[in-house]
Amino acid sequence: MFGIGPEELVVVLVLALLVLGPERLPKVARDMGKIVGELRRTSDELRNEFLNADKYLEGTTPAVPATTATQTAPAESTTAGPTDENAFDREVREARERLRKI
Repeated sequence: MFGIGPEELVVVLVLALLVLGPERLPKVARDMGKIVGELRRTSDELRNEFLNADKYLEGTTPAVPATTATQTAPAESTTAGPTDENAFDREVREARERLRKI
């Protein structure tokens, strides 16, 4: 946990007890727990939205006929640049194309 051993953690807790006092320490610990939980939930939501962004885009874009998509893909890939395009690069390119059509 952040490179802090059990001895250092005990020292930090004793210092917090001395600085904050026994009345305020539980309230501060409870508030810190709420903040950490809220940050974790926000982080999880942001990660899920980022990973599922293509699903949101597919739901809002108009349907493209399959013949048009298959006809334009080889022409664009030959003129786009390097032939060693990996799956991630291809998905990013396709997402940009979908956004341009909107």
